[in-house]
Amino acid sequence: MKRLYLLLAFFLFAANIRAQSVLEQPVSLSGKGLSLEEALYRLSDLPGVSLSFSNDILPLRRFDLDLKGRQLKDVLDELLRGTALEYREVGGQVVVFLAPGRSFTISGFLKDGRTGERLINASIQELLTGKGAITNEYGFYSITLPAGRAKLCFSYLGYGAEQRDLFLQEDKELHLSLRPSLTLDPVEVVGERLEDRAGPAAAPSTHQFNLQQIERLPALAGETDLIRIAHLLPGVQTGTDGVGGLHVRGGDNGQNLILIDGVPVYNISHAAGIFSVFNTSAVSSARLIKGGFPARYGGRLSSVLDIRTREGNRKQFGLRGDVGLLSGRLTLEGPIRKEKSSFLLSGRWSFVDWYLQPLTRSLKAEKGEDGFVGYRFHDLNAKLNYSLSKKDHLYLSYYSGGDHYSNSGRSTDTLQAGGNNMGQTSFFRFEKEYSDRIHWGNTVASLRWNHLFTDKLFANLALTYSGLGVHISYQASDSLVALANQNTLDRYIDVGRYASNIKDLGVRLDFDFVPVPGHYIRFGANLTHHSFLPGVFAFDVIEKSGNGNVLPDEPESERRTFDAMEYSAYLEDEAHLGRRTVLNFGMHLAVFATRQKVYFSPQPRLSVSWQATRSWRVEAYLSRMQQFIHLLSNSALGLPTEIWVPSTEEVAPQDGWQTGGASIWSLGKGYEFSLEAYAKDMGRLLSYSEGTLFLNNWEANVTSGNGQAFGLEAMLSRGFGKTTGWVAYGLAYADRQYELINNGQPYPYKYDRRHDLKAAVSHRIQDWVEVSANWVFSSGFAFSLPAETYDLILPGSGEPPVTVLEYGSKNAYRMPVYHRLDLSARFHFNTDHIHHAINVGVYNLYNRRNPLYYDLRNRYVEESGQLRQKKEFVPVSVIPMLPSLNYSIKF
Repeated sequence: MKRLYLLLAFFLFAANIRAQSVLEQPVSLSGKGLSLEEALYRLSDLPGVSLSFSNDILPLRRFDLDLKGRQLKDVLDELLRGTALEYREVGGQVVVFLAPGRSFTISGFLKDGRTGERLINASIQELLTGKGAITNEYGFYSITLPAGRAKLCFSYLGYGAEQRDLFLQEDKELHLSLRPSLTLDPVEVVGERLEDRAGPAAAPSTHQFNLQQIERLPALAGETDLIRIAHLLPGVQTGTDGVGGLHVRGGDNGQNLILIDGVPVYNISHAAGIFSVFNTSAVSSARLIKGGFPARYGGRLSSVLDIRTREGNRKQFGLRGDVGLLSGRLTLEGPIRKEKSSFLLSGRWSFVDWYLQPLTRSLKAEKGEDGFVGYRFHDLNAKLNYSLSKKDHLYLSYYSGGDHYSNSGRSTDTLQAGGNNMGQTSFFRFEKEYSDRIHWGNTVASLRWNHLFTDKLFANLALTYSGLGVHISYQASDSLVALANQNTLDRYIDVGRYASNIKDLGVRLDFDFVPVPGHYIRFGANLTHHSFLPGVFAFDVIEKSGNGNVLPDEPESERRTFDAMEYSAYLEDEAHLGRRTVLNFGMHLAVFATRQKVYFSPQPRLSVSWQATRSWRVEAYLSRMQQFIHLLSNSALGLPTEIWVPSTEEVAPQDGWQTGGASIWSLGKGYEFSLEAYAKDMGRLLSYSEGTLFLNNWEANVTSGNGQAFGLEAMLSRGFGKTTGWVAYGLAYADRQYELINNGQPYPYKYDRRHDLKAAVSHRIQDWVEVSANWVFSSGFAFSLPAETYDLILPGSGEPPVTVLEYGSKNAYRMPVYHRLDLSARFHFNTDHIHHAINVGVYNLYNRRNPLYYDLRNRYVEESGQLRQKKEFVPVSVIPMLPSLNYSIKF
């Protein structure tokens, strides 16, 4: 028995010696540019070395080796370092295998295959695991996946999808280009259905604009307009025919954060809101957020409209021209250094003056005046970008736009007075002259540097400027001159200048970080210096004399400027909790310092998306927003007399909470139906007190109040196929309550439009022709009318009674229901590498006279054989049935 134990111990010792000798066996390996596969094959050919591996799991890497007399395990460690591969000795054979639990990151940029421009908010889906990612504002993406086989699908609205099959053994850079799709038909993906998995979070209450679809929908006078398309979305209100601005879910026009390349713009309207300042030829992407705001946004209560402009074609020069009935556009783009840098220059100018000046000259001439009314607007977008390296990129963006309005006239009349005792007649010359000029405009600029630290950390540093200036000048004079001696018997002059502006200088730093699978972290900080000139008269002169001498009276108003500093920082994380739930949570911290007052504002943000079934998704959100600047207006027409003012010691910042929930059903064939409920509570809103003149000291003439809004929105949409578009319905309630308005009682907000039904549909008949239609049906907005009149007698004044209008409760009346139908057809054709497009249509097809306001006019009627004066309210409308035409040519 003892001999048997000794024999077994000997065999075990010999086996152990043999096992150790395989990995400890000295080997030599040398060569230049050897692939991992070649190196392993050379090792396996050595005497006494047996290696087993699969070629599919080997990463593509090469070595320059000169290893002599090294142990096999040391050589394998050298070859497999930094990969997901491990080795183990099994039965005298060394097996190389893929280590369990390892993950690797795929990152890169998605570009337009035709122009080389980066694609924003493109989707990346891994079809085997259901994991996903989206590209950020600069086209960068990063997705971490388990080692091994991966099947990636890259897609973007309006572009053909691309699929890549990979075997992950190491971190990988993958830059891809997608080609625009003319048909927008669905792409069949072979493999596991995407609907079974939870992909990137689709933020609640978010609308991503399809710019190709915007080009196809009917446009006023052929002028494609981003804001007018936003008016067709649920929860978005405006005044008659767009006059009145953008009002989202019961919010004010000044509660929208409008960004051009990440920089706020303060005025978005031309012609009081009939057109917007955004030239669609220069726009790359646009996204409207109505609720569930991510922590990276702040400064406004009601919405975010994030617009990114195009970079310019990096591959070839291009020229596009558009001509409509009221404006024209010209866009030039091309490479500065091919595939490395590019530029874009796009301008728009109006033709309104061509029609308006001759028409108004004729109308004034009928009244004996020499003069005209003029109006024009322009926009200029410019962008330069340069790739310093694979990891560094510079952008320079610029926008400038302005409106110019003028109204002038001059008339001369000869008067005569009855003769004196001598029977002589005196003659006089009465001269009257007036001139009004208004100019307002935006300037926005930014310099941005992108840097890719690692495949998981992306940074953007931006220097920004934004300014809005308003300048008004007027002059009116009349004089009475005796022709006999040329003496001025009476003279009146009224001259004034008004100025208002806001200027921002800022610096912003943002980071995108993907530390581990299932987490997308964004964080950053922002610093902005605000300078306000809320509105000031330069001078106001009234001269009057009976003997020709001028008596000046020039009170110079005090120039009151306000400087303020705004600081903010944010942190947000988009976390995938399993395959069905996506949670976005974060915090936005803001500080506003003005004069002797500092405001601190923590703003929590939370949204969650749960994929209940393959075709049903549920979302909910809660967010707090605070706004440190206020837009004051004495009218709702979006006129340039609106002023931006800061929070001060006497004026607190606006505050708002919004919560909501949504249910989304995917119905197949591209159809989707959503139902969303929301509630919003707003505090410390600012408004002029009743009876206040907007030119007075604004701080002494404002009142603070609260507002509430809640509603239900439903939307049926289709994003691809021959027929695309949406039908949306909104049920909404909104009110206001101010201490010094309506005797402190709550009243309906002007844009408290109970029912709102909108439809926008386009259909491709052939590849060269498309037809489209918009239809809007909305409850009338609230307004006030005099309820009664009475005579007020001032005791002891000796003056006749004064007629006083009593308005009763504020906004107690409703405008008639607003509805309008627009139609258009778009034709495409090519000639000698030139693309032509013609868009013809009709705005307000059945000529609905939707009133903008009511004018109080006098009318004489016969009563009991006598003429009596009666007052009546006459509706004033803006845009009748109007044809549209646009011709576009692209080289």
